[in-house]
Amino acid sequence: MSSSIPHTYDAILALILFLVSNVAVIIPFRLPIHRICVKTARRWLVHLRVLPASAKPPRRIHIHGNYITVPLLSVLLLLATKSINGAIIRRGILGADGVEPLSILALFLSLAYISISLDFTGLFRFSAFWVARRGGNSGPKLYFFLYIFFLICGILVGNDPVILCGTPFLAYLTRVSGITPPTAWLFSQFAAANMASVVLISSNPTNLVLTGAFSISFISYTAHVILPFLAAAICVYPVLTLGLFRSTRLIPSSLNLNFGDDENESALVDRQGAIFGSALMLITLAVLAGTSTIGVPVWQVTVPAGLVMLLRDMYHDWSYNRTLNSQRQASTPSIHELQDTSTPTTSPTPSTPEKSDISSFTRMHIKVVSDRYPTVSAILSRLPVPVLPFAFLMFILIQGLSTKGWIELFAVWWSAWAQRTGVLGVVGGMGFISCILCNFCGTNIGATILLARIIQLWSSTNTVDPRARDGAIYALALGSNFGAFTLTLSASLAGLLWRGILHQKGIHVRAKQFLLLNLPISFVAMLVGCGVLVAEVYIIHR
Repeated sequence: MSSSIPHTYDAILALILFLVSNVAVIIPFRLPIHRICVKTARRWLVHLRVLPASAKPPRRIHIHGNYITVPLLSVLLLLATKSINGAIIRRGILGADGVEPLSILALFLSLAYISISLDFTGLFRFSAFWVARRGGNSGPKLYFFLYIFFLICGILVGNDPVILCGTPFLAYLTRVSGITPPTAWLFSQFAAANMASVVLISSNPTNLVLTGAFSISFISYTAHVILPFLAAAICVYPVLTLGLFRSTRLIPSSLNLNFGDDENESALVDRQGAIFGSALMLITLAVLAGTSTIGVPVWQVTVPAGLVMLLRDMYHDWSYNRTLNSQRQASTPSIHELQDTSTPTTSPTPSTPEKSDISSFTRMHIKVVSDRYPTVSAILSRLPVPVLPFAFLMFILIQGLSTKGWIELFAVWWSAWAQRTGVLGVVGGMGFISCILCNFCGTNIGATILLARIIQLWSSTNTVDPRARDGAIYALALGSNFGAFTLTLSASLAGLLWRGILHQKGIHVRAKQFLLLNLPISFVAMLVGCGVLVAEVYIIHR
């Protein structure tokens, strides 16, 4: 491997645009568009019948620079300057070196659909109420039960569904119980969800990237990370209760919760759907574990399961609408009963069809589908679809870095560190770097893609101790998940989602508060997890 720094213009441009794309994830921006440009664009869109003639242009339009638009512009600029070509785009989308973005995202979205569908049945809310009632009026007891509850849910369905479903519940719980501010409960949930997402391959896209890059089976992956996770979860709890949130104002000794049986039961709006979805999720996870040792691609297991859940939801909506229409017809008089026999019957005068435009046509058909399949439409609207373009773009940008020699250079630096520090330095170094880069490398997805490439090149071009190789891989697994609660909310898409939900509920988490509260939590979690991992690789490779 060459240790010289790439100095060609296209290599430097690829690195600069990669860094700029990552900055846009941390600090999104917007630029105003001049009114003349807006009016001109509107005129052409009306002429092309994309917008109706009656559409009024908004007072001001902005170009948003965020985790999708800036990486997209970076890729287009690299293409325009011929710094990358179609082959790199294809490898970034279809995959290379064991990493298959299409398969990874297909698995992620199919399991995300099942999880969100379960939420729409009311199962998570029902379970949360059940756990809250077990805690009774004891604040510390309820806090402990909810911590365990979010850990279990995070293992089974991943961090994103726990954030989507658990955050509104906690906002409601703390409001009705008079807990102000709800900081202790919210940060406990966020840490628990992201720690638990390390356990199963299916719980986080970063796990899928990692296991795909190194051809790790479902069972082998979980067997390596389960003990570090348990140790971290156990040690983090006293940090929360005895350290950061020991005040009785944050975790009251007693609570006044009056959850009745009717409120708990009403939360489960679709009992049959909850049973069906739960069974489907458990069967899917069991099949994933069973087939991972025989080389069956994971997406071939999860995509059919997601389609089964989709068909079930479509049948549920169709059946509900059919029942509703039957009830309406039974309660509505017929046209003959309403018709006055003394008044002659006429056909309504046909109205002159108006010229349609693409915008109105699209809205009309979307409304028709939404009215016919309301549950399916609502679930699809909550899918983390922005993960798709963002992940593909990050794969392409890092593939561009690889072809320009940057990954090779980073691998040389990492190799020098590994040779000097041994297994302990490899585990600690990779754990630290991965946690930090989650905040500055386009969320934990970008960090995992980059560091997985570096470990791949390092282990393939050097004689590496198996303990050091496994230590680096699973330290990256811990860091890519635990790194979500370190420095910035943009360290993960779950953090951005969490902030958005809290903002809707009138709860604002400041960047400084996020950093100061999460630093001790992540430090203890990574220290304990990496310590257990070091002992684990020494025992396995005796």
